Amino acid sequence: MMEQLLRMLPEKPQPMVVRYGTTAVLVALSFLILLSLERQSEVLGAYILLPAIFAASILFDRGSGIFGVALSALLLYFLVKSPGNFLINGGLFLQLFLFVIVALALAVISEGLRNAWERAVVAERTKDLLLRELGHRTTNNLAMVISVLALQARSKADPEIRLALEKAVARVRAIASAHEHFHTQAHPGGVEMRPYLEKLCRHLGDSLRDVRPIAVRVEAEDVHLQTDEAVPLGLIVNELVTNALKHAFPDHRSGTVRVILKGSDPWNLIVEDNGVGCPTDKPERLGSRLTRLLAQQLEAKLSWEDAKPGCRICLQFRPA
Repeated sequence: MMEQLLRMLPEKPQPMVVRYGTTAVLVALSFLILLSLERQSEVLGAYILLPAIFAASILFDRGSGIFGVALSALLLYFLVKSPGNFLINGGLFLQLFLFVIVALALAVISEGLRNAWERAVVAERTKDLLLRELGHRTTNNLAMVISVLALQARSKADPEIRLALEKAVARVRAIASAHEHFHTQAHPGGVEMRPYLEKLCRHLGDSLRDVRPIAVRVEAEDVHLQTDEAVPLGLIVNELVTNALKHAFPDHRSGTVRVILKGSDPWNLIVEDNGVGCPTDKPERLGSRLTRLLAQQLEAKLSWEDAKPGCRICLQFRPA
């Protein structure tokens, strides 16, 4: 908003003819309005000239504002000293002096206001660049971690160790994917959830379905969440989709896993499949424990239910 407003203002510095000429036009227009009001109501409203002074200081600089003050004071003086002016005996010269003081203060404050806007925009752009650089470095570091873990997984002969390392790779990749969608231009500091979940689920499907005809579909609304909310959600989706792909379709069965993100207050994250259904007495393993702890971190309500056929896991949460 502030940056868009500054883009509408002329760049500094402008030629003196442009600055003083525009200021004179603004003051002249305001003075004509003042004369029109005086003739109608017999009240001299010097304050009508203040917007012209404010505009000149904001558009150009303090010098233009001071020039506008001097020009306004001169016009008011000639109006006051006109023979028979009904306000001469009412202490209008004192009012004129006060007008000059107020107008000079307005010119100085207006220029300071624009300078403050410009400094704030520069600071915001600097913060934006730093955040982008931080996100880029974080993504590179996570990619290195993924590569190292993947190499270790391939070098292990023990299937349990290899499986544990592969799960660790998937979890780190879920975090890295969130950082890749971090800090979009439209929503600085946020993560676009729909493309994030689509990429995450596409990678999980390619890695875990093998040759089985299992589709992984994402139906997410265009919502942006902060990283400290998007990463836990991504990890939860990673655990639930991984579990569905591994256990919901035994004996090379075909099926569909759906990831749904919808709602407003509260938001609902739903992961469901049309497989063999939810186990009735499954022990809590690392993936289930991690899902439960992440749901607690989001202060979300987590529930399992029978999808008839298949299993449906619902997560209700309220973004900050």
